[in-house]
Amino acid sequence: MLALLAAAGFMQVGNMAQARDHLRQSEAWGQKARLIRQVMISGVHNSLGRVSVLAGQTERAQRHFEGAIATGMPGSDSALLGRARTGLQQEQLGVDQAPLPLRDNRPMIAAPVMPLERARVPRFQLHKTLDLGEAWAGNTINTVIFRHHGIMTVGEYQYTAFYVDENTLRLVRRHLQDDSLQVHDLAGEYNLKDAHNSISLGMDREGHLHISYDHHGTQLKYRRSLQPHDVREWTDELPMTGQNEERVTYPTFILPRQDFPLTLLYRHGTHNNGTAFIKTYDEARKQWQDHPKPILSGSEQKPWTANAYWNNPVVGEDGSLHLSFVWRTHTLGEEKRVNNINVGYAKSYDNGLNWWTSNHQPYQLPITPANAETVWPVSPGSNLMNQCSMALDSQQRPHIVFYSNHPSTGIPTFQHLWHDGIEWRHQYLAQASQPFNLQGGGTLQIPISRPCVLIDRQDNVHVIYRDHGQGAGFYIATMMAPEYCYERNTLQALSDDIGFAEPVLDRERWNSENILAIIHQYNDQPNHDRIINSGEIKRSAVFISDYSWA
Repeated sequence: MLALLAAAGFMQVGNMAQARDHLRQSEAWGQKARLIRQVMISGVHNSLGRVSVLAGQTERAQRHFEGAIATGMPGSDSALLGRARTGLQQEQLGVDQAPLPLRDNRPMIAAPVMPLERARVPRFQLHKTLDLGEAWAGNTINTVIFRHHGIMTVGEYQYTAFYVDENTLRLVRRHLQDDSLQVHDLAGEYNLKDAHNSISLGMDREGHLHISYDHHGTQLKYRRSLQPHDVREWTDELPMTGQNEERVTYPTFILPRQDFPLTLLYRHGTHNNGTAFIKTYDEARKQWQDHPKPILSGSEQKPWTANAYWNNPVVGEDGSLHLSFVWRTHTLGEEKRVNNINVGYAKSYDNGLNWWTSNHQPYQLPITPANAETVWPVSPGSNLMNQCSMALDSQQRPHIVFYSNHPSTGIPTFQHLWHDGIEWRHQYLAQASQPFNLQGGGTLQIPISRPCVLIDRQDNVHVIYRDHGQGAGFYIATMMAPEYCYERNTLQALSDDIGFAEPVLDRERWNSENILAIIHQYNDQPNHDRIINSGEIKRSAVFISDYSWA
């Protein structure tokens, strides 16, 4: 680091020979190539800023000094420090100090630079696979991405659940120290023909498991474990509050944090006429209660109703709740194209009672297509996929991944959308190997999965997806912080062919241990949830695969 800083200093005073020597020394002593690039780019911005000061171009100088600070010291107040540096350089260079422009507080951010020789990117290493036996595989009901939670870690235990057959729902508790399993089967009659009817898990502060399952616009099905941290004894099916529980889909448990209890977010209604409600659980009274107002709603939209599809909810270190979502209304044309539009965003500091935009403006509830903050506009008929993924970085800034058509090719393309503290930024990632359209009803047979995003402790972004054009396995692409430059040579295969499964991840374990635990199961997926033919796969093995990031 000292050699690198000395190199930067020699470059600023024009001694290029000494700068080169110290750069080579820094590299030889093991300095990371990414940091060398950052410091050098910062130095270039600083030099261009000094030239702009001498040329009397005060605003240009300030932008370059902001760029130097944003590149060399990510996360700092580059606008404030840039103004200070501009004034200092004007004084040092003997230039009359023109008034510094009051701008819109947006720093110049250096464009991502592709290195001549890429530094080694860490990889995910598989270090354990746990076989949970065979389960239903006639469709993706066990592996749809919108299971929240499909697998979760609380304390020393990891929990998951899946359908074995039409009469068996299996719960599994894994002890993370020795991989011992506690297994229990809930007998019942389950509709496995519809992949929407998946299972979601939650846990209250007393350690009781909560499970909701088997509905797509139908009566709420819900149970609670009788003993803490135990999957063997359960209540019968229970209502929660009895309000807005007749047409339930996508039950989404949000685990307790800080002063906020176990929370359930769910849709009441249909794909193009729905409302999102929140309920919270009181451990002392063993009762659920309803939030006073709905959260997201298009049921009163005119002249067409709509529905909001949310990505996985994310909680911040301060307990804040973050949602991103798209809106769906009527289908398009005779082919019935799915009509999802626009990516929206909202956050709450009181567990969903009140909501705010990314620029801290209050929402009036419910959030509708008319008052929602659109953070990335997507036109109708653009194959925008619903229910993708979101995560927060160490600065509590949201990162969203999804796919929709690339404007130049018309082919669905994975995309990364994130907030840098000032504005929303966007980039295109991998493109599907073949064009396709989202059209028709029910669950679709799609050659790529919905993407899932994770952010590690160094703020690197990892996007996980399936792509039949690359072999039908799970793949993970890594964008290194802070520039998040997408390069195909970071792509890593995580599995062999898994059919049409989507990534179902243990986010709690990732956040606590930086271990990626993912459900692996080969699944078919009949288009439009048609009846399974006798020749198709109906059962396959379920695994939990653990990967470390190093």
